[in-house]
Amino acid sequence: MRQLLPFLLLAVLVPALRCTTLAATRSVSVGELNYRDAEDTDVEFLELVNPGTTSVALTGAQFTSGIVYTFATATTLAPGERIVLARDPTKFTQRDGSAGIRLAPGAYTGRLSDAGETVTLSTGAGVELLSFTYSPSGRWPSRPNGLGSTLECVDPNGDLDDPDNWRASSEWQGSPGRPGAGPQRVVVINEILAHTDPPFEDAIELYNLTDKPVDLSGWYLSNKRSNPRKYRIPNGTVIPAKGYRVFYEWAGTGNPTGFNPTGTGDAPDFTFSSANGDEGVLMSADSSGNLKFWMDTVSFEASANGIPFGRHPNGTGRFTTLQQQTFGTELSMGFPVEYLGLFRTGNGAPNAGPLIGPMVFQRIQYHPPLGGDEFVELRNITSLTLPLFDPLYPTNTWRLRDGINFDLPIGLLLEPNARLIVAPIDPTVFRTRYSIPSTTLIVGPYTNALNNAGERLALYRPDPPQLPPHPDAGFVPYILVEEVDYSPTAPWPMEPDGTGPALRRRLPVGFAEDPASWEADVSAPATAPTIQMVPTPTGARIRFATAPGQLYRLERQPILGSAWTDAGLIPNTGSTAEVDIGTVPGFFRVRVP
Repeated sequence: MRQLLPFLLLAVLVPALRCTTLAATRSVSVGELNYRDAEDTDVEFLELVNPGTTSVALTGAQFTSGIVYTFATATTLAPGERIVLARDPTKFTQRDGSAGIRLAPGAYTGRLSDAGETVTLSTGAGVELLSFTYSPSGRWPSRPNGLGSTLECVDPNGDLDDPDNWRASSEWQGSPGRPGAGPQRVVVINEILAHTDPPFEDAIELYNLTDKPVDLSGWYLSNKRSNPRKYRIPNGTVIPAKGYRVFYEWAGTGNPTGFNPTGTGDAPDFTFSSANGDEGVLMSADSSGNLKFWMDTVSFEASANGIPFGRHPNGTGRFTTLQQQTFGTELSMGFPVEYLGLFRTGNGAPNAGPLIGPMVFQRIQYHPPLGGDEFVELRNITSLTLPLFDPLYPTNTWRLRDGINFDLPIGLLLEPNARLIVAPIDPTVFRTRYSIPSTTLIVGPYTNALNNAGERLALYRPDPPQLPPHPDAGFVPYILVEEVDYSPTAPWPMEPDGTGPALRRRLPVGFAEDPASWEADVSAPATAPTIQMVPTPTGARIRFATAPGQLYRLERQPILGSAWTDAGLIPNTGSTAEVDIGTVPGFFRVRVP
């Protein structure tokens, strides 16, 4: 309906040809707005831009929602030109200056809402020129919500109601009156170690993405976007082209090169919160200490002792849990305290791969066909029995969050390579409906539904509770084991979007966030086959119908009640499978891996 509306207006308001042309072509749009300033709430502003190829007259146009302002004097915007409306022009000019900025006469009244609202600009004749609704939450950028960035439109000709068409300004306090610089891909935060006992301590690794050395003198590191000026990088600090630089706490040493030399973590010193998760912030600054650009910000959840977060792929990918620290020294948690000094000598190195397991998402049925049921299938990919709870605090169990909010029952043990299905209905009903063998654990029901349009699904395990005298004594950190942001659109497999198959992991060790790690399942969920025992001249043969592409394994139990042993993979020719067992005594079963 939005695309038809301007043409309907054009048909009704023929005498107001100039105004209706504005509405039909959107010759005026929004380039930037500062709805919640980090330092002075009076320094709000809204920037209009002419994204078209012809000049546009704004004379008489007025804001009818969001703010109150009328272009009472003759105002024309040339193609590509911008004009800034300020709530307090005097304060705005004192901070942002006037060079290169076209400032609209006077001030607007009212305020841009910190909670988000609809902003509408119309002609004097009441024809809507633009209208959009912004928000500080959901998929909208968070830094403009009082953390030092403005809300910047990516494509003024695009959908102004689409959060993906907006970004947080890279410039500190924005770029009123001119196009924003966009994301700064110069130096990034590449790795963070936040939960540490000697021989480790908290550390931050930076990586230079460019082919030239970068002078970091006077830049800032912090663990809070709300306070980015915590640790000032010493003058003369240069990171080489495609190179690394690591900054350490130097906790309690008084060494000014550390970001926590007092050992207290009190600002301006800082240390990362491993129990609650934290942020990493890198900002550039000029020689006087004035902030310039948000170079990089990352966030992470609670972390396990000695296990870092970092980018995968190295330098460019998303922040995820890594297999091990890679700050430039070959140390592990098994080394004695005395090796802390050696740890601090690391100058950085390419990141290790992502940590996979011990349990992974194996299948996700997020959009079943009509009459079918959702489910999530987990798999223990280790060779050990996995307790799905903290053995010292058994009531603290593993949990699913975001797409599904479900705490696993107390006391669950998952055997090596075994599966666990989390169902949205009674487990007994689910087992009967899909002929799931009794050897497969099924738990449930969960109450919320997976989003057919895609969303994040996360698996967590409990860490030991915080103990006195920790200020959060009793708090149980939950460590992210695995997450996946699935989608029904390419490059993700599209067949699971309501056509029957579930998403299935190609290989257990594949990175869950990589769409290439997933394929369409052949069944939903995989079911055990019906077995026939056929006599042969040399003993016996097992025969059963198969599902295309499904794997099957033969297992043998020498004596009733003894452990099952793997007897090998059964070839699947497409519709049936056969395997000769000869005259070997014992009990046999076919298992779906």
